[in-house]
Formats: sequence, C-alpha cells, structure tokens
Amino acid sequence: MSISTKTAAVASLVFCTATAAFAQDTLPQTLFTNVHVFDGVNEARIENASVLVEGNLIKEVSTEAIDAPGATVVDGGGRTLMPGLIDAHVHMAITEPVADLRDNFDWMYWGAVSTIEAEKMLLRGFTSVRDAGGPAMGLQKAIDRGKAIGPRIYPSGPVISQTSGHGEHRHYTEPHPNFEGASPSFFNQHVEFLADGVPEVLRATREALRLGASQIKVMAGGGVSSSVDPLHTVQFLPEELEAAVKAAADWDTYVLVHVYNDEGILRSIEAGVQSIDHAQLMTEVSAQAIKDADVWVVPFFSLLGLDAETVTKALGPLAAPKFLEVQGGARNQMRLLKEFGIEKVAFSTDIIGDPVALTKQNDEFKYRLEQWSSYEVLMQATSKAGELLALSGKLNPYPEGQLGVIAEGAYADILLVDGNPVEDAMIMTDYENNFDLIMKNGVIYKNTLE
Repeated sequence: MSISTKTAAVASLVFCTATAAFAQDTLPQTLFTNVHVFDGVNEARIENASVLVEGNLIKEVSTEAIDAPGATVVDGGGRTLMPGLIDAHVHMAITEPVADLRDNFDWMYWGAVSTIEAEKMLLRGFTSVRDAGGPAMGLQKAIDRGKAIGPRIYPSGPVISQTSGHGEHRHYTEPHPNFEGASPSFFNQHVEFLADGVPEVLRATREALRLGASQIKVMAGGGVSSSVDPLHTVQFLPEELEAAVKAAADWDTYVLVHVYNDEGILRSIEAGVQSIDHAQLMTEVSAQAIKDADVWVVPFFSLLGLDAETVTKALGPLAAPKFLEVQGGARNQMRLLKEFGIEKVAFSTDIIGDPVALTKQNDEFKYRLEQWSSYEVLMQATSKAGELLALSGKLNPYPEGQLGVIAEGAYADILLVDGNPVEDAMIMTDYENNFDLIMKNGVIYKNTLE
C-alpha cells in the first residue's frame, strides 16, 4: 500500500472512530510514551516523557506515567516528539508556472493539482501554513471538512496590488479591469486585485475579507514573478497602505506585505503593517526600524538553492535577473537579522510555480543554519510561526488550541522525529526517512513505526 493510500485509509479510519466516539461523549485518546519532547519553546527537551492526546488537543505532557487505559499507545522508542511545522508564507494554489496558470489551465486543474500538493506538504511535516495570496479558501474548506488531506490553511485571499505592481500579471494589451470592466483570469480566480487610491484599497481589502481571508496581503514593492515592476519600486502611497491596515484592524486582523527594499519596509512599518515578508534587500536602516517597531519578519532562504534556469522555467525569462538580485541579498539579510537581535522571525519558503521545487521545502532548514542555531530555527518553524498566525485575532480559523507548541490545550499537531533536531536541525531536511509519525489535529497521517 502506498503512503498516499495508507494515509487516506488511516485518516478515514480515525475519522470514523472519532465520530463514533463523539456520539458516545467519549473522545478518542492516543498516548505517546518513551519520547523526548521539544515543546517548541524551551531548548532543553523534556526527557523520557509521555504525551496524551484527547480528540484533537493535547491533554497532558508528563515525565510520570499517564493513566489512560482506553488510549491507543504509540511507543516513541526514544524519538523526539515535537510540534508540527508551520510555513508562514506559501501559495497553495500557485503550483505551476505562473504563465501556464494564467493562460493554459482552468480552475478545475488548479484545484486538482493543489489538492495533490497539499497532501504532499502535510507529509513533509507541515501541519499549518499561512497562504500569502491566491484562491486557497476552497482548498482550506475541503481540508477542514475532511474532503482532502493537507495542512491547516490561514488564507490571505487575493493579493492587493496597485496597477503596475507585483500583483500585475495581465498581458500587455489586456484592458484594466477597473477601467473597462474586463475580467482577466487571475481576477476571476481570486488570485489578485488591482486597487489605486484609498477607496479602491478599502474595497479590495473588504472584498478579500468577505471571501474569507484571515489576514490581508498587500504588495508594497517590486517582485520577481511580475514583469512590469522593477525591484527598486515602492508600491502604494502611505495613505493607501494605512487604509488597508485600518480596514483589516476593523475586523481584528492585520496586514502582511510583500516587500524587498528599505523604503518599502519603512513605509509599511509607518502604516502599521505587522508582517514584513521577504525583505532580502534590507539594510541596517530597515533592520533598526524593524527592531524598534517590534514587527515580524518572514524571510525565505531556500532561494539560495535555486538557479536562474529553474526560476526562468517557473516564472519566465524576465524573472531571472531580478531573482539573482534578491538571491544576492539573502545572506546579508540573515546577518542583519541576527546582529540586530531581531527575534520575531518566522519560517517560510515562498516556493511557487514548480512542483519539483516544492519537494525542497524542508531545505529551508539547511540555509537558516548558516546564521541561527538548530534550536532557533526550530522555534521559527514552530512556536514563533504559531505566534504570527495568532495575529489574525477574531478571524483565526482555528481558535480552539494553540499552534506550534507541545502543551496542554494545544492542537495535537505532532511529529515523531528520529534523532535530536534541537542539536542538529539538518535532520529536518530528510523528512522521508526521519519523520516516522505525522499527526495533525489528532489524526495520524503517517506512521512507519508499525
């Protein structure tokens, strides 16, 4: 039986068992014994511990024997039990080259491929993700309702871009949707909205919220995958950014921005943006501003393992020069984040447009280890990222428990890892061989211990 088939069978069995148990007012229990717990927060593991899961939440963590006579027992064999991983910047629906998605595939294809890739992402150990733009709400609903397998998704909905911004993927001769009533495919499919001026930004933000966004994504600077905006550009006027921030705050959530350079970072911070995503071209000026404002930075360094040919294939020939510029700033960014003592750093990968590249998602650990310790990188991918997701406030789609930690009352999102990743996070790159068990929401999706 393949892992995928086995995964579906196990998930179905556990779901049916849980349904019957709920009918009897008794939640199913899983008891992990003989494990060393990395709780996502403390560097020292809890040695020789047991963890009891009840339903979809963690009920108890103890170094003493836990009395749970009806529980299914999983002997961890001295493995590390840790929180499921969180990727704070993904695009669940952008799984093929951007031009193909725009011109050659319909929504049915998008949905089918996204569903397949979502299951693969879960089997890489990522139990929660923040989708940073695109039509991920349908996939989120399918997963949450048990129709598909994948991580929890915090969707941003359509990205909000100015005309000629990073969310601009029209053909050169294609009319503007706000001028002539045209409806380009990326607008139809809720990938991106164009908005210019405060009223349009407010409308676009509120429309994204109406569609089910848990936070808002705004393009505040030039990007690699778009052809009309150089990297040096600063996008949206201060009052436009402030409008998005205020409209999001009225719904008790926040704005994240795509941005690379200092001027865009500073303008975003001044507008009240809480999450600065990417920022590879930052200097000491914006590092200090980020530190002073105590906002989140969500960089990605897996781009260090890509080459211009791969990027050209996924994003088109105009993307390669811009990609190389961003790639060139990545290691300097890591140095600045470390030297300025910026601790609000979350794990992300932002791999788009290439299913093969997506298989390298866990390589992000390798590159972060150039500057941070194994413990620091693990926190970025667990408790730190969990704190960031919680900024969605009353729009948090998963408010029942905490994410990114192993603690009483937290969601039962759990990995059993062969080895000690707190000492050597390189273990996390070989997910196929080192992740022996993957549980999400109390359901086991991979188990090689049996």
